[in-house]
Amino acid sequence: MNSKQVNIEKLLYKLILQFAVYTRGSNKQLDPHLLNITTNVKQGTDYQLLSPQLLDLSKTLVHISRADTPSIETSHPSDQEHQQYFINRLTEIFEESEIPLKFQRQYTLLKQRSKRQLDDKAYTKIVDLALSLLLNIKNHAINEQHTVESFLAEISKQLALLDEHTTHASKSNEQSLEDRANLSKQIDLQVDDIIETSSNENELSSLQKYINQHLKDLNIHLHKHKKTEDSRQVETQKKLNVMSDKLQDMEVEAESLRNNLKLAHDKALTDPLTHLPNRLAYDERVTLEFNRWQRYKTPLTLIIWDIDLFKIINDTYGHKAGDKTLSVVAQLILKNCRETDFLARFGGEEFVMLLPNTTSEQALTPAETIRSLIASSGFNHNGKSIKLTISCGISEFSNDDKYETVFERADQALYLSKSEGRNRCSIIDG
Repeated sequence: MNSKQVNIEKLLYKLILQFAVYTRGSNKQLDPHLLNITTNVKQGTDYQLLSPQLLDLSKTLVHISRADTPSIETSHPSDQEHQQYFINRLTEIFEESEIPLKFQRQYTLLKQRSKRQLDDKAYTKIVDLALSLLLNIKNHAINEQHTVESFLAEISKQLALLDEHTTHASKSNEQSLEDRANLSKQIDLQVDDIIETSSNENELSSLQKYINQHLKDLNIHLHKHKKTEDSRQVETQKKLNVMSDKLQDMEVEAESLRNNLKLAHDKALTDPLTHLPNRLAYDERVTLEFNRWQRYKTPLTLIIWDIDLFKIINDTYGHKAGDKTLSVVAQLILKNCRETDFLARFGGEEFVMLLPNTTSEQALTPAETIRSLIASSGFNHNGKSIKLTISCGISEFSNDDKYETVFERADQALYLSKSEGRNRCSIIDG
């Protein structure tokens, strides 16, 4: 399980625990369920085992709600508050997490349902969908982990085989050296015998016969040594060829893994709807730009963009129109950025821009250009014309700023733009 999935699991456990603590004592029928859930959460019980207990709690909530009130319209406000609190916490968990591309439709469905007016049945359905989505993401992460583990296991197997072949080649080389030493020793012995015999033998015929015998023995030893060496070299070459093939296979597999990891990393840093960098990518980039600003003291400005009346577009024309709005605005801003600027979707209808080597006053000019361009743009959806405007807040890094304080000032400037009628840009500097 990767660190991102672990964070999702921790957040969900924390949410359930907070929900249990927050509602304990509000109703005697709920307390046994809350106590049981709290105990199991603290013990780290798996979601699959915890899910039936959560469903029992949900059913009890529905029963209490129906017993206390005759209809949804007259339901007790505290029940709605509890449900809304739970939905809000779920929303926060998912917004802080990266949803794999294959689960985006499931996530979109969950978001759409969570924005509707909830009755008990709809609320229970959202809880079920959220738990199902989290389990799917968890299983997806486990499958990816198993894929990497299988690859690493195969690599380990190949390395062990390479080590075996290397050891064999080393031993073969040692044996060759030993055989050569033995052959040299045999030749020395035969030559010594020939010299000794030559000095002691008087008859030429006997000497000739003796030398011929020694030469014959030497020839046998040489032939045997050559045959052994040839056989050993052929075997060693086979092993080396296998090692070469395995190394090539490992290189191909390693390159494939590197590419897959890069694709996964790029997906993790990309917003699937607008194809802009996402909040995680922004966190990485702002840290980089902040460190560069601290080191070189060149100007650095932050802009926060927020689409005006985005909720009305969603509620009036539907979520497809809302998605198209986000895509259109994202592309309009991106096309009017410099190559050195960084644009990311921060979340919802908000976008953030980092402008290196740019003061807040200098940033106001391109910001006004973008604002004006979007105000004169729009699109048609199902035959209906949708007009767009956008507001922004601008703030420049200065003195002992942290990027959090600059973000707060830019957010305040954005609020100022909204409060003064929207479709405008405002600056607040430190």
